[in-house]
Amino acid sequence: MMSKFNSTFLLTALLSFSVATADQKPYIISGFDDVLRQAENTGLIKSALKILEDDKGFTGMPELYHAISKNEVVPKFVIVSAISNWFDIRIEKFLAASNYPQHQRYLRNWLTEWSIESFKMKNITEIINAKPNRNFIFVFDNSDASIEISEKIMQQFSKQVVAIYLRKVQNKKVPSVVFEFYTAFDIALHEFESGRLSKEHVLKVGQALVNERNLESIIPDYAICPLNYEPCCNRSLAIKDICIKVRLHLQLHCKQRANSDHTRK
Repeated sequence: MMSKFNSTFLLTALLSFSVATADQKPYIISGFDDVLRQAENTGLIKSALKILEDDKGFTGMPELYHAISKNEVVPKFVIVSAISNWFDIRIEKFLAASNYPQHQRYLRNWLTEWSIESFKMKNITEIINAKPNRNFIFVFDNSDASIEISEKIMQQFSKQVVAIYLRKVQNKKVPSVVFEFYTAFDIALHEFESGRLSKEHVLKVGQALVNERNLESIIPDYAICPLNYEPCCNRSLAIKDICIKVRLHLQLHCKQRANSDHTRK
């Protein structure tokens, strides 16, 4: 019979192991502009004009963030964005209205923090150093600043970073260590195949895109719309059906946009 001491020791060890294992779940560090909010950061003037419009998000991203951060303690994820902290309340309202999980925000003081790269790396470094036993997922756009930061992140924290995702807004050369994506579904597929996301969560993200009638909410008109979008090659049969539906939905949207652009020309 196991002694009381041994029983207590074993229980403590098991609990410690469970906590340590749970503590290895990836933690999201996310951008905001062109990641969660459509910002058109393809030019200073366009970006400034976009701030004057009502905020619009990307379909499927709230579902994706809920799925990745499932069972995470508050905050569920953290935003590190070069957008001015003058917009903090507006950002909070937008994220709440869009049903994003609870989060923490690091926004830039434009009066004192002039360098986007320095601001982001400073905060990212502090976040990672504060969680030495955690792995991290990064989700940014493919702006020049984000590409540069992605390289630095992998150089300094390669052991803790399990994935870096960059939304493909423009055609740019990116480091081989990052994964470019068009929609939240692309990230969900990659996370599923990495064993970090369940089939049910992939289906939920995919269905959000299939149900979206305002296709500008999937890929806005300023971003790249892939005519030959093909995320379904060699995918698991468990998610093949939803993958095909998403593919057809997006291909139709991109063809319609291409025809409309050709007509205007």
